[in-house]
Amino acid sequence: MMLFDKARHEALCGNVWNKDVVQSTIMFIVHDIEKSLLPGSCWPTHPLDAESYPRAGPLWSAYAGAAGTVHALQILRRYGYQIRDLTYLLTRIHESYLRQPDVSVEPGLQLGELGIMLPALLAQPANQELEEKLIRRMEATINLPLYEITSGQSGMMHAALALYRQTGKTIWKDLYIRGATALLESWKYDSKTKEWLWESQVFGVKRCYYGACHGVVGNANILFQGIDLLESECSELILARTVDTLSLSVEQNLDTANWVHYAKPNVKKMLVQWCHGAAGIITAMARTPDTNSGYSHQLDKLLTKAGELVWQAGPLKKGSNICHGTAGNGYAFLYLYHRWGDKIWLDRARKFAMHAIEQCQKDRLSYGQGRYTLWTGDAGLAIYLNHCLYPETAAIPGLDLF
Repeated sequence: MMLFDKARHEALCGNVWNKDVVQSTIMFIVHDIEKSLLPGSCWPTHPLDAESYPRAGPLWSAYAGAAGTVHALQILRRYGYQIRDLTYLLTRIHESYLRQPDVSVEPGLQLGELGIMLPALLAQPANQELEEKLIRRMEATINLPLYEITSGQSGMMHAALALYRQTGKTIWKDLYIRGATALLESWKYDSKTKEWLWESQVFGVKRCYYGACHGVVGNANILFQGIDLLESECSELILARTVDTLSLSVEQNLDTANWVHYAKPNVKKMLVQWCHGAAGIITAMARTPDTNSGYSHQLDKLLTKAGELVWQAGPLKKGSNICHGTAGNGYAFLYLYHRWGDKIWLDRARKFAMHAIEQCQKDRLSYGQGRYTLWTGDAGLAIYLNHCLYPETAAIPGLDLF
């Protein structure tokens, strides 16, 4: 059984892991981002990002816009890279987003106001006015029929949990719990398939996704990250529902496993990316607590097969980025290395890193510019490369890392 589309992948380059090349690539990306900043507090929109948006002009969101680029530089600066602090730009970026949103004005983490306001508040936690605005935008996500990361409750919960861990303020804990309550109440049992699914109305269409961006594991991930804030019985319930659903929906061979794009309507589209498919299943579930139970053993078997699938499929032709590119799939290996400590996964992550560097260089020659974004471009790649140098810090930026 073919569990991935060969046409979407390419052969791994033979470049050997080289710390100096990785370090110099990070510095090149950082310097290029700094020198390419435009007067309007934005960066040149890459043609590949422009294809995905209905209007021409700068993009502002965390996903493929200026806010994500500033946030990426914040993270790299925290890691010790000599970078100008561009946090001050976020106020202007937010104003520009409200005047001319990437798609429409919304509160979401990746596509809306939360992804612009959160890095600003993390940098200035005493800003009461900004805090109050952010609270209102977080509250606006709770009753939306979304149940996913880009615009819905689980994205808000990542932001609230990050703020609670940093500040200890009760308001952020309360918002996280309100989001979790909304998720758990909307998690429905399908008596026909025996799966536990969310029906998310993402981009106007109702679907039941499995993956890290819009689906079951993306929501399970944030519920587990804040499990200490929830009722004690939630941990076992979430693990059982998630592993049962993954086990029922998996497409697998002897050594590999993957999941279709979404369940309803049923589409046999087999992607291998962070956003959909095996790579995101891994990054969402690899930090699940090991309870030494039957469910944990079952999950480990699925994660092993999913990791082999990502390796056998090879790098993605879509480029070096996190969301649907080679860096995102490389993070799957880093997360498995974290879970088990087996260096084969670190070695694979680093091989993907060398390939991603080559992809980035080729794309710059082809398009005559860099791709100045967190989730779809070079800023996110730079963070992935740093995590391959220092794997103990590895976490997906803008989601598991702020």
